[in-house]
Amino acid sequence: MYKIAEMQDYRQPVNNTSAMPGAWLHSVTEILESRYHDEESIQQLLLLVAEHTGLSNVSIALPDSPSRFKAQYCSTGVSNGVYSFAVQHALCRQFESREWLVIKEGSERPERFDPQADGLSKADRCLLVPLLLRQSVLAVMVMDLRGARAPELDLSVISFFGAQIAHMLATQVVPNFKTLYARPYQRVQADELGDIRAAIEKCSGNKTMAAKVLGLTPRQLRYRLSKLSGEC
Repeated sequence: MYKIAEMQDYRQPVNNTSAMPGAWLHSVTEILESRYHDEESIQQLLLLVAEHTGLSNVSIALPDSPSRFKAQYCSTGVSNGVYSFAVQHALCRQFESREWLVIKEGSERPERFDPQADGLSKADRCLLVPLLLRQSVLAVMVMDLRGARAPELDLSVISFFGAQIAHMLATQVVPNFKTLYARPYQRVQADELGDIRAAIEKCSGNKTMAAKVLGLTPRQLRYRLSKLSGEC
């Protein structure tokens, strides 16, 4: 009924040339040091992930609605790509559990994956890596493993790339870190309404996700909206 881990079969061959050890780390450093437009930097990092892993289809899933996600960034150059039912189901679970998930060939049910103890196999079709900041899931890196040498992937490097992308996503949602690292119980400030609305807009209206990014609970976010603008 559904093809596992499909993203509308958006696939392009990746030229995975062998590079000198550490060359990819130098490339990451250059991207981080020269970053100006975060969206471009995120795309550059994603292309670097694809090149380093040899995968042709790597994307970043962001919430489009409370129960639906879109591939806003993709190594194939496609924007706002559509995920299959199996991947959508896994993403909904992942934003709550914060765990790595894998989808195997012939199954639509995601399975928990421990990057410290488990290894990928040729039967694995899709790997979903949560992008965390302060133990909150900002997005998910969706890695299409079809046709790849999955057992050879360096999961620690994938985690490293994910952490860099997570920080870039956070600064996109909240341009300054004042609100992002604010103490959750601080008094309501009259000038924070703009930051709250910006976070909600960047999270496609998902107030629960916006609250996580702002370091608040959903209840605290609703209280601030109610107090500052009369919203509920």
